[in-house]
Amino acid sequence: MIKKDKKNLGLTLIEALVSTVVVGIGFIAVFQMTNFSVRSIDTSSERTKANYLVSMMAEDVLGHSRTVHGVNTLTGDYAVDIDGSIQVAGVSQPTARLFTDHLAAVEFRVDGCDGPAGAVSAGGTPPPDPAAAPESIYATQHIDASSNKEEKWMRIFSENRYLKCKGDEDVRRLKMYKICRWGGVCDDYNDPSVTDDGMFIGRVQVNLNNGKKRKYLYFQADYNIRK
Repeated sequence: MIKKDKKNLGLTLIEALVSTVVVGIGFIAVFQMTNFSVRSIDTSSERTKANYLVSMMAEDVLGHSRTVHGVNTLTGDYAVDIDGSIQVAGVSQPTARLFTDHLAAVEFRVDGCDGPAGAVSAGGTPPPDPAAAPESIYATQHIDASSNKEEKWMRIFSENRYLKCKGDEDVRRLKMYKICRWGGVCDDYNDPSVTDDGMFIGRVQVNLNNGKKRKYLYFQADYNIRK
């Protein structure tokens, strides 16, 4: 019995230390994988939300491309001609513009984590104070649908409600390009193949991770027939 017990020896101190090191390395690898998984899930979530918000802006423009900017369309006494000219109560309104024309003239843009300094929405409302309690994105109402859409975009992006802002390079913008062959109608972007009064191409851009990841969406927003 004594000889048999001598053969059943336990672990030496060195063997125990080596085993502890091996197990510790395994736990460290597991913790690193967990941290990487959490960051990957967060990054994937941000990109998914960016896709939804980019599509939202494009759908807002497409759904209200023929909306008159700055004019109360609830009165029902306005008319939009085939070439985009606008009449209110039978009187031509040279200063009135369709939503696409307005976006071609005034680019929507939010820079950085606190929004642009001194930036205002279409209705003249400055971006809310980040320290104040957040209001509904529909809290401010304007007389026209296009201004309400810009107000909604401003509240979503300037307050960083849905996307995490990580630096000044996180830009959110909507640029509208008006393309045609006619000088005076399309001064900046000319194409001889567009023989009408303007093809409108929108570009939505959302930057993530301090500009390291960028999401773009191009879409045709409108087309004006030349008389």
